[in-house]
Amino acid sequence: MLLAIREKAQGWVAWLIVGFITIPFALWGIQSYLGVSSDPVAVSVDGAEITQREVEQQVREFRDRLRNQLGKAYRPELFDDKLLRKQVIEQMINDQVLVETADDWNLRISDDFVRQYIQSIPYFQSNGKFNVQAYNTAIRNQGMSQRGFEESIRKDLVMQQLRNGIAGSAIATDYELNETVRLRDQERETSYLLLSGEKLAGDYQPSEEELQSYYETHAQTYMVPERVKVEYILLSPTVVGASIEVTEEKLRDYYAQHKDEFQAPEERRVRHILIQAPETADQATVEAARAKIEDIAKRLENGERFEDLAREFSDDPGSKEQGGDVGWISPGLMAKAFEDAAYKLEKGKLSKPVRTPFGFHLLEVTEIKSGGEGGFDVLRDEIETAYRHNQAEQLLFDKAEKLADLSYETPDSLAPAADALQLEPLQSDWFDRKGGQGVLASPKVVAAAFSEDVLLENNNSELIELEGDQLLVLRVVEHEAEHPQAFADVKEQVAAALKREKASELAKAKGEESLQALRAGEVTLEQMAKDQDWKLESAVSIKRNSTTLPAMIRDTAFALPRPEAGKPSVGGVALGNGDYALLKVSKVIDGDPSKLDEAARKTAQKQLAKTKGEAQFNLMGRYLREHSDVEVAKDQPGN
Repeated sequence: MLLAIREKAQGWVAWLIVGFITIPFALWGIQSYLGVSSDPVAVSVDGAEITQREVEQQVREFRDRLRNQLGKAYRPELFDDKLLRKQVIEQMINDQVLVETADDWNLRISDDFVRQYIQSIPYFQSNGKFNVQAYNTAIRNQGMSQRGFEESIRKDLVMQQLRNGIAGSAIATDYELNETVRLRDQERETSYLLLSGEKLAGDYQPSEEELQSYYETHAQTYMVPERVKVEYILLSPTVVGASIEVTEEKLRDYYAQHKDEFQAPEERRVRHILIQAPETADQATVEAARAKIEDIAKRLENGERFEDLAREFSDDPGSKEQGGDVGWISPGLMAKAFEDAAYKLEKGKLSKPVRTPFGFHLLEVTEIKSGGEGGFDVLRDEIETAYRHNQAEQLLFDKAEKLADLSYETPDSLAPAADALQLEPLQSDWFDRKGGQGVLASPKVVAAAFSEDVLLENNNSELIELEGDQLLVLRVVEHEAEHPQAFADVKEQVAAALKREKASELAKAKGEESLQALRAGEVTLEQMAKDQDWKLESAVSIKRNSTTLPAMIRDTAFALPRPEAGKPSVGGVALGNGDYALLKVSKVIDGDPSKLDEAARKTAQKQLAKTKGEAQFNLMGRYLREHSDVEVAKDQPGN
């Protein structure tokens, strides 16, 4: 029926139909017309309802956090919308379970405490004092009421109270710490040799029958996925702005009205002390770095010279010898946390420890250079770009509305819309359901291109809103169903795969046979290497996080039992590249807890207790989740 209406949406009949539909929409809203609730339930947890609107809000906030954390590296097409939504819903379910638990345990946060907490948030402060206007503006921009925001803060504080009650009550005994250090810092003297699958396979060449059989058995590996070519019309501030007439007079008028936007950024000269603790560091390393930076901060507060401590302790080789001086910085040059701290500091004041992906920093601003305007002639290109963008934003809505109307009115062609907008439709290359290049990588574009209405009915898509104020309408011009590649086209790939598989099989068989001989004491690793002309990697002392040898060999070495007196532990493992590794552990040296000084010991014990507490809290959460009555609506991901 809808297709018929669409095809005949011309003349008085169409307007009559639209009139009948519009009246109930206007009087009662679309929900009444469809017979559904205005706010459908997405999830029910023990009778408590989580609405679709709440889910959408949490998804938006999660994407915003990703965008803020990744900055320019953020690409929305990298995050599958269904998977992301499923994760958000799971987290909302877990949160609701904990909310109910906190309520059952009568955990409460008073109104006074909530107000004090909100007033302490730096974002709502001006000159160190709570700013009511800044507060009201911020929550209004989030689309929340004051009461709604305060209740969300109360909920977060109650959750923190619950977490602290479980995780914060854990303790780590001296025995547990000693055992942790013994295992964590353990070293193993390891030797290994590699059995090369490629060498064992020699000149093996699969027969035609083997190739054909392998191709048929692994047919799915050699499929060409379903794919399409599309033509599309793209609207963006850049595209629309290109057609805008620009004159010197208009640019000067725009500059006069927006002078504040063309001020040169404020620059600050900063010095810092860095104690390295990269994002990949283990927790013990992070806590040790934190303790060290806090100790340096105390020494600075007690009057020691910044430049002296920077030369002695800083892990930044580029600034260390200059007393920590990194020179002048401007917005966008440094890590976000570093930059935020530097631009909040008063001249000559010392920052608190700042965590970045590189470690912990102490900052001091030594000079401030105020920004200023560069003048019309100097900034002309920037002014023109800004002017075009400003005008484009005003034109974009009108053109988008026209594009949506014309592409709908003529569903089998983009030509009328392209002519009216004076734009040339763009042509894509082939792309599959993983997406294409540029804007065609967007999950929204892929979903539209492979939708029934566009792919099977051959209609134009609806108007698709993308990141960066970009809008797009597309239609499929070519379509190929999934199909196998011809054997002749992939014969070389099949032969290479078969050789790799054969090499891997030979290496594994030879390796397991050799391992039995090693365990029986019939031969040593050294003799085997000499007899077979295999290279033996001589004994090296490795730790659990060593990167001097393949990870699979390292992990196998630490899984072997302790060697008995005069008799090493031996093992083997098939590697991902088709080789096989034979290894022996001849010596185990446990970590020594006595090497920890008092400060390091306290830090490690505190971290171990925190780790135990978090594990206990997560275990409790899983138990509560498993024993809750959860119903997820059928239209939600994962159901």
